[in-house]
Amino acid sequence: MNQRRYDIDALRSIAMFLLIFYHLGISFTSLARQTLFIQNERVVDGIWPLLNLMNNWRIPLVFLIAGIALRLSFRKRTRIQIFKERSKILILPWVFGTLVFSSSSAYIVGRFYDYWFLDKFSDAVFFALEYEGLHLWFLINIFIYCLVLVPILNFISKENFVASLLSKPGGVFLFSLPIIAEGHLLNLSRFRTETYGDYYSEYALTDHGFLLGFLWFFIGIILTSQGDAFWESSAKYWKLHLALGMTSYFYRLFNNFIEDYALDNRLIAFESFNFIFVLLGLAAVYLNKDSPQLTYYKTAVYPVYIVHLPVQMAVMYFFADINIHPIIKFPIALFLICFLSLTIYHAIKNIKPLRPLFGLRNK
Repeated sequence: MNQRRYDIDALRSIAMFLLIFYHLGISFTSLARQTLFIQNERVVDGIWPLLNLMNNWRIPLVFLIAGIALRLSFRKRTRIQIFKERSKILILPWVFGTLVFSSSSAYIVGRFYDYWFLDKFSDAVFFALEYEGLHLWFLINIFIYCLVLVPILNFISKENFVASLLSKPGGVFLFSLPIIAEGHLLNLSRFRTETYGDYYSEYALTDHGFLLGFLWFFIGIILTSQGDAFWESSAKYWKLHLALGMTSYFYRLFNNFIEDYALDNRLIAFESFNFIFVLLGLAAVYLNKDSPQLTYYKTAVYPVYIVHLPVQMAVMYFFADINIHPIIKFPIALFLICFLSLTIYHAIKNIKPLRPLFGLRNK
């Protein structure tokens, strides 16, 4: 476990890009307005099968990668060093990103819809703080997980019986049990409380999202601690996970995602688990190698994600009413969002005082 895991760097970049893709997709659906996204004039709810394909694992994957990264950093750093580092790359970007970029996003949306409670930028700042940074909400969750688990990293970061379990067919499914159990808890709580959550994809600002994120973060630490057994298992069994994940997905698709067992959060949890391990396996097989492109994107992706939401809202502010077919408009908008976000990244990356505000280390 002394080798750098380039596949995790690649997977982190892919996960963040998929979040950007998903956010833009929301702007083309009827859900846009109620989720504070600028809505395209021509709504295309036919995009939901694609969004639903990634909806149930996109955020859990981020938490898993965060746990893996924490465990990998423990090889070269003490617990105090890890805690200081995580404070810098999580809290500073959250505060700065909320005050500047999340608030800007809320303000642009407020202007587009003429929302009176977002009439001034100061109103947007308070709104963004109330909702924990909007698209940056998960940074606070990860920081809390670090507060809880960093003090006991020595205890939980040991190779144990799990390594031999992972070498056996189906051994990794032991870790699906807590994920399915959390889905069962969501079944019991849905529509009965205001905070736990109603649907599996309601991650932000819910107890469901917090607990699920913690489970995946913790699983990331435990699995990474098993050395090569984890990576070899991921590479070996990804096809099995793909078959199970796609079977579950198509079952839900053919039942319109909402009928009978297709809405059961235990099934969705199992589907999410399998797709996450598909990505881990594919990354271990094909992406565990260094390249100039990986070096670039693994550095750029975090600041790009921080700034992308107001960029998206600004792009859609001017694009929403333009009469272009969504099949053409979507890739154009996606290109502009990525291009403009990368432009902001290049503008700040060499300014030393600004780098920590965007989650970049000063060397």
